[in-house]
Amino acid sequence: MKTILLCCLLWLTSLTSLFAQSNGTQVSAFLSTGVIKLGAETELIVIVDGPSDVRLGELPVVDGMGIGAPGRPSVEVYTRYINGRRSAGQKTTWRIPVRPKRIGDFVLPPFKIIVGTDTYQSNPLRLSVREDLQGAELGWMQINVAPKALVDGQPFSVEIEFGWEVGLDQRINHVNLLLPWWDRLPGAIEIENPDKNLQGRLVKVQLNDMQELEVEALGIKEREGKSYVLYSTTRHFLATSPGTIEFPTSTLAFSRMTRGSLFEQPRAIESYYKNAPGMRLVAKALPEEGRPIEFSGAVGTIAASASASRREVDAGDSIKVEVTWTGDGNLEFFDLPDLSHAQGFEGFRFYGATDLEKGRNRRVAVFDLAPVDTNLTAIPPIPLTLYDPVADRYRTERTQPIPIRVHGLKGAGGLADLESSEPIDEIHDLMTDWQGVDTDVTRGARFRLMSRTGLWLLGSTLGLLVVAAFVRPRVRRGMDPAAPMERRRRRALGQLKKSLRGQPSATERHAAFCRFLAARQRTTEDAWHGRRFAGQRLALPADSAARADRVLEGLERAAWNGDAHAPDDAEMVATAEALIGGGL
Repeated sequence: MKTILLCCLLWLTSLTSLFAQSNGTQVSAFLSTGVIKLGAETELIVIVDGPSDVRLGELPVVDGMGIGAPGRPSVEVYTRYINGRRSAGQKTTWRIPVRPKRIGDFVLPPFKIIVGTDTYQSNPLRLSVREDLQGAELGWMQINVAPKALVDGQPFSVEIEFGWEVGLDQRINHVNLLLPWWDRLPGAIEIENPDKNLQGRLVKVQLNDMQELEVEALGIKEREGKSYVLYSTTRHFLATSPGTIEFPTSTLAFSRMTRGSLFEQPRAIESYYKNAPGMRLVAKALPEEGRPIEFSGAVGTIAASASASRREVDAGDSIKVEVTWTGDGNLEFFDLPDLSHAQGFEGFRFYGATDLEKGRNRRVAVFDLAPVDTNLTAIPPIPLTLYDPVADRYRTERTQPIPIRVHGLKGAGGLADLESSEPIDEIHDLMTDWQGVDTDVTRGARFRLMSRTGLWLLGSTLGLLVVAAFVRPRVRRGMDPAAPMERRRRRALGQLKKSLRGQPSATERHAAFCRFLAARQRTTEDAWHGRRFAGQRLALPADSAARADRVLEGLERAAWNGDAHAPDDAEMVATAEALIGGGL
């Protein structure tokens, strides 16, 4: 019993081995197939995405398995854009031949991969060797990738369709999909899947021996002139860097199993195998030629629409403009347009933009604008500069203009009228009211009135000057404790802790730390997204700034590359407290 459990555990861990650290290095090691026929050859593939100083440790010796020499690796050097900012990377790949010498189940023990001064260790990798992989003519398995031509940052889908001949449907009671790439696809991250077709019948099958996967039953379909009972499932990914995305061989294992008993494990009476050949998908780098300065990383075929919260306002009043982007693109990952210096928005104050919804096929954001010119008649089109892989060019997708009416503030035109009229002698008018009154009485009354008025004005003026001298410097330095920015700054640490509750996603954790830094430095959150790649640093002692930089880098890697080893909540909070103690 223990032996069976151990073999199952080894099988699960053997399919894909992924390592990542907060320094951004990613290491993957896997076999190109998990089940082969005696006499066939498979490959041990090791991929390192990170520094150029990489080497393999000594490979293990396994009885009954011939493992070739590592040889010279292939190297891919690439340039990619994160939040519209450019960065360089390198991918190193070894392909080592593995040829089993007999039938059986083999385990390739862990081995070392040295990257710079760091050492990584692979998981055990398992290979099953059979005398004959019968059933290839009885089964159907196909992996469909669309689109097949990719650029860095473009989404793509992977559909797995599998099944067996109609005559076998009453005999097959166990299905296992062996997909070495399922848990980790180097060079890509999984993005949100749309809702499954609820009209289809959903069934569960085994995935990589110990997991369960819900797939859709398609019924009886014809493929290449034969009728099969078919099932399918689809996943969606995003290319995270230029270069090769490799799919190892996928295998459908379908069989008839005994029911087993309390003292006996189920066993296969009939076993069949159908392979889908491995394949490579190439993601091209975004072209440098023709890339606009305002390009913020949007890739895909994207359409935009907009609506305004109101269309009739006084000058200086805020208008919330809701923009919706839809289509087949990386809608979750590009920077929102900055309208501060956008053409056509000279007559508006731009207070920022906030995401309301971020999904695979839809993104909604709200832009806060205030018209200050009464001559404005419309909110100009809001532009999004993107790369369209279908048209193979950069272009700008714009919303439609929204008509508005801007009213001047009440009394705003009175000063101009006064400046063009004759001056009024207010003192002379007052003096005429005293004509005919006794001169001594008039002089005394005027003197007492002017004295009381003068003293009151002098005292009020001096008081205002004292208050202004004391308060204004503090307000200008951000020391007013009641100011919204100062309240936000004081609450920054508490808000960070609150944001980390409930197991937020990698993107949400990255955004939470950016909000903390923005609040403490009295800047906007957007200013911190991708700031590390722009070469900007905190104005703090070197050790504190370096610690914040490491946390930011780890969070960015997790958000963009699916790094499962990003800084944990405790490290983020400890870093935030240390930064505050260091003067942030």
